[in-house]
Amino acid sequence: MDLAYRAGAQAYQETGLAFGASRMELSWLGAISAFCYSGMCLLAGVISDRVGRKASTLLACVGLALGYVLAGVVSGIHLLMALTILSGSALAYFWPAVQAWIADLSGPGRQALARRLGLFNVSWAAGLAVGPTFTGLLWRHALRAGLSQLAVFWSVAGLVLLLGGLMLLIRSRALHPEADPNGEEEERAHPHAASLLFGARAGTFASWFAVGAIGSLFPKLADTLDFGPATRGMLASCYHVGQVALFVVALYGTRWLFRRWSLALAETLALIGMVSVVWAHRPAHFAVAFLLAGMCSGVAYTGSLFYSLHGRVEDRGRLAGIHEAVLACGVFLSPLVGGFLAQYVSLRAPFVMVGVVFAAAIGAQTYVWTASKRAYRLASPSA
Repeated sequence: MDLAYRAGAQAYQETGLAFGASRMELSWLGAISAFCYSGMCLLAGVISDRVGRKASTLLACVGLALGYVLAGVVSGIHLLMALTILSGSALAYFWPAVQAWIADLSGPGRQALARRLGLFNVSWAAGLAVGPTFTGLLWRHALRAGLSQLAVFWSVAGLVLLLGGLMLLIRSRALHPEADPNGEEEERAHPHAASLLFGARAGTFASWFAVGAIGSLFPKLADTLDFGPATRGMLASCYHVGQVALFVVALYGTRWLFRRWSLALAETLALIGMVSVVWAHRPAHFAVAFLLAGMCSGVAYTGSLFYSLHGRVEDRGRLAGIHEAVLACGVFLSPLVGGFLAQYVSLRAPFVMVGVVFAAAIGAQTYVWTASKRAYRLASPSA
């Protein structure tokens, strides 16, 4: 799904550029969709708890496919913006349901949940990595015939409908709940679980704030540097390549999830990378900066999703919806505020703003973590 959705998001940007959209209009193409996704996730997660995961995902596929079919034939920037409302709202019925579905199928074991979430993370991040490149290459080849918009959007719609057919084949519940091979019970919460969840969500917000700037504002910056559609797509994919790399590492253990330093280190590197965009001119520089931000996203996202679902039996869809809403808020606010900076300051100013958000996330996590340890020591004097 994320291959199709990220390809569609890149197609919205390329179509906006072809329509001669302003910097602010390009930022709104990303912001509107993310805003609708963020708000709808809170409702869609609850709905999936009630009507079932499969019904929710099928609704998402139909809605997205319809939006992309229409986007392939519109002829104005405002109609294109209107269709991003449908895209963002429809996607909200997919991811919270799928994440809760994975927990439903994983049984009670911590290791089983962590392993399946790890494989899930690798798969969707790989799709995100391929999506912009898919759009960039197809757009370039179809440009000669003047069919880039139609070819990309209708191809993506076909991918979404194919996915909907595959969802019909998945069973709704685990046939045999798996036992935890280490004998650990899900109910055994980490003593600092609340502060860890806060930190992971703050890091997730910051790292997806970064992807909002990359997805909505970088294409215009890259265009001014004479980077072609294929290069723009491949560079945007570097963020997701970084995600995949971290998700693969996460498959080999869960101990790092309960260590604050892993997230703090990832955020610091991402901060440095995004601020360095101020003086970047070569594709390799942008690639490294986006890779670092993507790696941070991999660390934060894994922690946020794991802490949201671990030890939960009821309301998994609702909790997954909150997780998705947090990251979507970052994707929404980044092009909204960044578009203003790009319009009235410079095209590189939004990336400085991203660095400031990472710094704020690190500061907030440090404060909450310190308070949590102090409270734990007071409650357990002998610890």
